Amino acid sequence: MTSPRARPPRLLSRAGESLLSYGVVAAKRHLDFVYLAQLERYRSLRLCGWICRHWRIVLDPREAFVQTVVLVAGLVFASLDLPVVVFYIVWAAAGMWLGARGCSLQVSQRLQFTPRAVRLSTVTLILALGVVLGIAMIVQGLLSGLAVGSSTFTVAIGLAAGLAVASEVAAGTVLLANLLLIPLEQGINRRLVAQAAHRMRTYPGQVVGITGSYGKTTTKFITAALLGRRYPISKTPDGVNTTMGITRVVREDLRDDHRFFVVEVAAYGPGEIREVCEFLRPKLGILTAVGVQHLERFGTPERIAETKYELIASLPSDGVAIMNADDPGCLPLIDRARREGRRTILYGIGEDARTLDVRGKNIKTSSRGSAFCVQTEAGTALLETKLLGNLNIANILGAVAAALECGVTLEEIRAGVGSLTPAPKRLEVREEGGLVKLIDVANANPRGAQMALDVLGQFGGGARILITPGLVELGRIEDEENRRLGRAAAAVCDYVVLVGPTQTLSLREGLREGGFSESRVLVVRHSDDVADCLRDIVRQGDILLYENRLPDTYLELP
Repeated sequence: MTSPRARPPRLLSRAGESLLSYGVVAAKRHLDFVYLAQLERYRSLRLCGWICRHWRIVLDPREAFVQTVVLVAGLVFASLDLPVVVFYIVWAAAGMWLGARGCSLQVSQRLQFTPRAVRLSTVTLILALGVVLGIAMIVQGLLSGLAVGSSTFTVAIGLAAGLAVASEVAAGTVLLANLLLIPLEQGINRRLVAQAAHRMRTYPGQVVGITGSYGKTTTKFITAALLGRRYPISKTPDGVNTTMGITRVVREDLRDDHRFFVVEVAAYGPGEIREVCEFLRPKLGILTAVGVQHLERFGTPERIAETKYELIASLPSDGVAIMNADDPGCLPLIDRARREGRRTILYGIGEDARTLDVRGKNIKTSSRGSAFCVQTEAGTALLETKLLGNLNIANILGAVAAALECGVTLEEIRAGVGSLTPAPKRLEVREEGGLVKLIDVANANPRGAQMALDVLGQFGGGARILITPGLVELGRIEDEENRRLGRAAAAVCDYVVLVGPTQTLSLREGLREGGFSESRVLVVRHSDDVADCLRDIVRQGDILLYENRLPDTYLELP
């Protein structure tokens, strides 16, 4: 028999390879949870909630079982003086299995190594190494006291045990690192916000702030395009709408020769819009809509409305509030703004006798775009656009109101609207290989989803196929809104591909209620599986609507 104290180089090499496999698994799990912290905007309570809801993923029982069995086997081999080479082979095989089956939590996106993510990863690494070394020392001390195995073997077993424990407690390690970094991150944020505030005090141009439950991104792109017909402008990039993202744009990109700075402002909670507006000091504010998106985070529709109004409340005495009079959620806020003596400009497409400053009339929509007449105090103009859907007409009207207020002429507006292209992933049309693809994956609200289905219904020729994980963050109304979406889809679609078996149960109920055939409903676990699913049903000439793409915090993982 080969003594455990004999340490041929080949055996030590196998031990090193096995430890490396365990180390890779532990590193991947820690980075996955750093990624989830990034998705939850580094909010410890949100991350803690995710961990509690997905504890079966956080504490993977199969991985824990395999690693425990391998470690116990190592102790048995060492204590009984059995051939260690056999154990090393088993150990290496287990490490390879763990590495191969390790399911990354980064499915639809990937960790972005921003400075904050790097700081969190660094502190997480330090804490994880502490766990590994602490467990290794405990195990090595126990084995040395029992005189089991050689010193090299006990060190290897100790490190393997440490890596196994570190892998299983990775979520807690990241959560602890995030909590420890709170004072540092708050200090960094205060410094960056102060720098942005100083920059804005010296900025000679005007700020156009845009917020709303939906439509704000498209309205931002349209507003910037129309203002850009006459002035040099700057706008926040796609996806940048939070305090720290906006401060970075202010500090790095905004120049004095930019006549206007068009900023999209979002919020996951009360006070966030006010925080941004305190240093932005917008002169114009556009409120596109007040709906139930993110109701789960806010709790009540009233808190959502109050938070959106923070933009209007931040305007100076000579500021202008541009508000969507077609949106029921905006109407109480319009009345409030007027009671407070604020100057308001109203836009909409209503055909009733309401007093609108910018009105859309004689609307015609098709799968190729829209045409409508815009009526303003400055005159009337026929506008044509490639943008799809009635909600985009509302977005254009809001941007037209802002452009007119800033001195852009109707003729410049007409030319600007005619050259508009969809904002990225917002009813963006792509024709690929004989297929029409409608990309609306950034949309996640009931009205926007319904509009996307309306647009899908305008296309003819081939089968109409919806790919969606449904709607989320709607709190107590989420199930009913998904059932409603399912019933609407049943009236339009030929096939429906649902992403997430559990997440989409309510949507499937709605499809059944709408009389949709079960044989035309396909269910996949992840968005990455959609392509394989479509391969069996898609034909040339078909129209595919990709509606909403959930962040990985909502994905159903094995």
